[in-house]
Amino acid sequence: MKTLKDVISLKFKTSESEGVIFHGEGQQGDYITLELKKAKLVLNLNLGSNQLGSIYGHTSVMTGSLLDDHHWHSIIIERHGRNINLTLDRHMQHFRTNGEFDYLDLDYEITFGGMPFSGKPSSNSRKNFKGCMESINYNGNNITDLAKRKKLEPSNVVRVTFN
Repeated sequence: MKTLKDVISLKFKTSESEGVIFHGEGQQGDYITLELKKAKLVLNLNLGSNQLGSIYGHTSVMTGSLLDDHHWHSIIIERHGRNINLTLDRHMQHFRTNGEFDYLDLDYEITFGGMPFSGKPSSNSRKNFKGCMESINYNGNNITDLAKRKKLEPSNVVRVTFN
């Protein structure tokens, strides 16, 4: 999936201060990860870097606090090229990613609630999300509804319930 625009939205609640909410990565080094760290929301994004190090695309933005309060929080990530709007509970933060690339080039798998085991040291140190998520939408696809109707190919699904 190589996209110029992305819109990702969801709602979550948790009492945990750490956990990966969603993650996607590509063979070219692109990635997007949304996670809780110390009860704050952190978006890590890389639209591409080059081998020489002259283009370094990693961008990290932190927002919010005390998000482990077991209340519902809403997130909207809107990306058009390198321009990002990150909205948490109606508070928007605008930023521009590092690097020179505009496309997010991901493989065909995006995980919600954790990171797939890749064997990379970075994937082992991150905790899976523990809590509730609803209204998950990714580029016009209602992920929550697709999962309820078992129209997704979930792998390694652990304790998912709908109520």
